[in-house]
Amino acid sequence: MLKKIRSWWIGEEYYIENVFPGIRYKRHWTAITTRAFVNFYLNHWKWVWSTIIAVSSLIIAYLKLT
Repeated sequence: MLKKIRSWWIGEEYYIENVFPGIRYKRHWTAITTRAFVNFYLNHWKWVWSTIIAVSSLIIAYLKLT
């Protein structure tokens, strides 16, 4: 199962012989979307967590007051 997940994450390998030769990867659309979410989280984890904590604190305060 781990091999299937790894091959899904990496994608199919193909070679280009044009101007910029090299190895490229064709990924499934779900792997591309997952990579986008992971990269977004890794780049912006500081304000993501602070926003989650602030919003949850506001919700808890609102529920305590009502």
